[in-house]
Amino acid sequence: MSKQTKALAQLKKSSKLVNRAFHKNGPKSYKRGQGALLKVLHKHEGAMTSRELVDVLSFDRAELKAVVKKAVRNGYVEMSDVEQPRTYKVTLTQLGEEIAEKRCAKHAEVAGNLLADFSDEEIEQLNALTEKLILAAKAQGAHGKRRSVKAGCKCKCCD
Repeated sequence: MSKQTKALAQLKKSSKLVNRAFHKNGPKSYKRGQGALLKVLHKHEGAMTSRELVDVLSFDRAELKAVVKKAVRNGYVEMSDVEQPRTYKVTLTQLGEEIAEKRCAKHAEVAGNLLADFSDEEIEQLNALTEKLILAAKAQGAHGKRRSVKAGCKCKCCD
């Protein structure tokens, strides 16, 4: 195994373990995508357009619409029309704001626990290295948008 392959394997393994730690210790009862939607809206003063959300969340428009509709049904957000065609504004409700604040606080707590043994310098190095890796992946054509997985598909690309 080459150094590069081993480094990426370690990164993938650490990414999976970090995700599991957030899932195990993080906020519960969020349907797919709604937690991310609430977090992004909370960071952007409670309101964004659908076009802005597509860019930030790396969802396609149909996927975003489905997540927003679920969040509306749950009372977390409200939708309103804007002047641009095929665009709508998504705004946090009071309930959505409360849940987003709890989620962000729990997220910060878990992140603090995971990186407790790292110095500030090591965290800065980690941020710089991961940003460099992200840019390299994007240069190779990885864009971060999810692809639909065909039901029952067992090919390697859909795993």
